[in-house]
Amino acid sequence: MSTLKERTFKYWIKIYCYNNAFIRPIKHNIKNEFVGNTILLLASPYILLNYWFTLWYEKHFGFKKVERLMNNDRNKSFMHELAVVSISKNEGPYIVEWIEFHRMVGVSKFYFYDNESQDDTEQILKPYVEKGIVDYIKIPGVGRQLDAYNDAIKKHKHECRWMAFIDMDEYLMPSEPFRPLYQVVDDVVYSAGGGAAGVGVNWALYGTSGYKKKPAGLITENYTHRAENEYYLNVHIKCICNPRLVTNYISPHYPLYIRGGYTIKEAYGTRIIGWGANKIIYKNLRINHYYTKSEEEYAAKRARGLGDRAGIYEDSHFERYDRNEVYDFNMKPYIDELKERVNNYPKI
Repeated sequence: MSTLKERTFKYWIKIYCYNNAFIRPIKHNIKNEFVGNTILLLASPYILLNYWFTLWYEKHFGFKKVERLMNNDRNKSFMHELAVVSISKNEGPYIVEWIEFHRMVGVSKFYFYDNESQDDTEQILKPYVEKGIVDYIKIPGVGRQLDAYNDAIKKHKHECRWMAFIDMDEYLMPSEPFRPLYQVVDDVVYSAGGGAAGVGVNWALYGTSGYKKKPAGLITENYTHRAENEYYLNVHIKCICNPRLVTNYISPHYPLYIRGGYTIKEAYGTRIIGWGANKIIYKNLRINHYYTKSEEEYAAKRARGLGDRAGIYEDSHFERYDRNEVYDFNMKPYIDELKERVNNYPKI
């Protein structure tokens, strides 16, 4: 049985490979490991040359260019300070709570991609669409998550100052209750300068809290136990970024920016390489990740399959994600108002 430290080291190696723009498609799409590794070996001179050129360009040109573009944007007005992009399949029971919570913390627009839902998702979203709060887009097919993200950037990058890319089981939270998220992002990213073009927000991974069946009531009220801060899966981040500086979303967790741009840690203002950030303290922002919910709900989630490619989660997935070591009900300040909003739906 490997130790947590050994598993964490292997995880960082995986993170690097997953987020390299050249390596990832090979590792991701070529199922034969020998063939994939052979291609990478033959391509290693190109990978190294590209790496060193990027370092040189960033130092001499890229960082200054990004900082100039960010400062120009700072003085502009946008239709929305913060928009959320998400893709979903059969998440109808959770939509209203998820939208209303994020509206409470400053999100004014949702670009919602529906990946062949067979429940009442479209009908539930109708009042939000009519009010202009949600743009509803149908996106059929398997593994369309990155297609959805890149479509939102292409079509809407000039409508909002910041774009956040999260799933329906992820709740973006300011550490200071009710403070608008976009104000936090402004403070964190603009103060960092250099090539900072977005902020990475770590997971706080919540488990089943002992529930086998789906309980009545709010997700945010029922699930109150999570993994310890430094649990290795909490190194995952999701990004809130300046969409005008993104060239391509290559992972559900992380975009590629124009050369010189990068994501920073929410707590330290330092650069993130890939989709992992350790030394987690949740200083300014966090993502409450209600991944499993109850055992019953996790089984339904697993049956829906992966978002960014074909396939389902492996059997060991549940054991790694069902973490309940720490009692943390940091959602408590929001619950009364959130209940009222959910109960008043469809009155918006």
